[in-house]
Amino acid sequence: MLLRLLIRNFALIGELELKVGPGLTVITGETGAGKSILLDAIGLLLGDQADPGSYQNSNLRCVVEMEFRSHDPEVLALWNQINNEEPHSANFEFILRREISPQRRSRCLINDRVSSLKELKNLATLLLDLSGQEEAVAVDKRQTQVLLLDQIACCEDLRREYAATFSEWLQLRQALDSFLTEYEKSQREEELNRFHYEELRSAPLENWTRLVDCENQLSIQENALDSREKLTIAAASLVGEAPNGGQAVADQLRDLLQQLAGISGKDSEVASWAENLKSVLLQIRELARDAESMAEARVPDLQMTQQLRDQVDVLQGLLHKHRLLELQDLRDLREKLASFLDSGQGVDERRKTLEAQEARALEKCRLAAMRLHLARTKGLNDLSKRLAVKLAKLSMEHARLVLDWNTIVSNLNEQSTADALLEWVPTEALMGLDRPDLLFSANPGQDPRPLGQVASGGEKSRLLLALKSLVKEQGRDHTRIFDEIDAGISGETALRMGQMLSEMAKNQQIMLITHLPQIAALGDHHWHVTKEVANEQTRTALSVLSPKQRQETLARMIGGDRYGKAALQQALDLLETSRPSK
Repeated sequence: MLLRLLIRNFALIGELELKVGPGLTVITGETGAGKSILLDAIGLLLGDQADPGSYQNSNLRCVVEMEFRSHDPEVLALWNQINNEEPHSANFEFILRREISPQRRSRCLINDRVSSLKELKNLATLLLDLSGQEEAVAVDKRQTQVLLLDQIACCEDLRREYAATFSEWLQLRQALDSFLTEYEKSQREEELNRFHYEELRSAPLENWTRLVDCENQLSIQENALDSREKLTIAAASLVGEAPNGGQAVADQLRDLLQQLAGISGKDSEVASWAENLKSVLLQIRELARDAESMAEARVPDLQMTQQLRDQVDVLQGLLHKHRLLELQDLRDLREKLASFLDSGQGVDERRKTLEAQEARALEKCRLAAMRLHLARTKGLNDLSKRLAVKLAKLSMEHARLVLDWNTIVSNLNEQSTADALLEWVPTEALMGLDRPDLLFSANPGQDPRPLGQVASGGEKSRLLLALKSLVKEQGRDHTRIFDEIDAGISGETALRMGQMLSEMAKNQQIMLITHLPQIAALGDHHWHVTKEVANEQTRTALSVLSPKQRQETLARMIGGDRYGKAALQQALDLLETSRPSK
């Protein structure tokens, strides 16, 4: 129950502080007087953002404070959770306060204890139920319907439990999807890295400190092979078969000596020259033997030479491929790849772990949805009958409302549950796996159709009130504030709505902004909002009306500012008629 309301420096309100009584408090005032400012101020305690123009005086802080008394176990449990201590009595008082500095810094307090905006909002939501004009308009929206139906079925805790399991599952699902995307990418990278690693692992990186050492060794082997080939050719050219097929040098000298043999006996000088030529022939044969000896001494390992040649090709190719300069760089790269591949072995375990966590969270979410569905069907099994009774009291005797669950909870397996959850928008997914539709028919002979297609504004307002009235029947302990829920109705229907509100107010505190005198007359308390201009300053004021002021206000609502005796009498009749219902 709301005990006190304080608003300071908010919009057109300089300061107001009022005590709030039990029962039905009606709030009236001319259009534009500032009734909606009250709701905007209260909205700050419910977590709304402060508008930059919300200050009466931009140099002072804005303050909204509401004092409640509640014996609701859910309220006390939340307070205990916030404050980490047990309440001192069964009827605990809470002072909720929010301050907005001129610099637009927000400060929240609960019982003079600094709290977060989330804590303030959560507690205020349990203590206060604010139904703005937009809620009646939105009663045909599924989200609004689900919230109302869960209040009636007393399964809001189960919906919050489900929403928590859904959020947990969704977080794991998104983490798993992100991981699998990276996993597929890493698998492709791993294949390439494994190829590079195996290539480096099989390379002769440990045989050589530097590539130049291998190249030098190859050069030695290749030089030996080249020398052997050339010495062999030289020896053959001197005494054997010349490589080009020509006559060897020794053979040519022997032929020449044979030609000179006939004249060397006749010519001593030729004979001397022939002797020298024989010496040359002997020397050539000696040189040929030396060449053959040197060639035989130079015996390269052809297999080693080929191996060295292959190694040089491999190492040069790897350095070029990886754009590196030294063999040590290749060895470092090999170790890095080995480490990467070793770490990749844990990736599969991580994938399996995430998949198992996601599957468990999904099953937990599905079971929570089942519990929520069962609680809804049990708590709302006779909703149509109960609503029909309420609507009949609101001049809708022939109205029919059918609840179509459109549930997909039954026979869901793991994959279909996940697909269904991912298919819905986040706001709907948090509601569970039920997709209820309220089908409505206002007249006999008409089949019920979706509420948004057939219900007028006045019918939506009455339906919202009927639904709200059923919430109290389940023992809820909210202070309820209605903003012109009587919009779109008049006459006898308005009177009946007022009577229903008055009946509801016997067991709960209700505050109502209204433009209808027949409803305003039923209030236990009457507040009136006016707009005043003084010293070129416009301010909104709120006053508690005396019986006489109340009669005059009702007369003004009936006949305008120039109301007469008839309007005064009608106002008095309305007030006297309302008394037996109190």
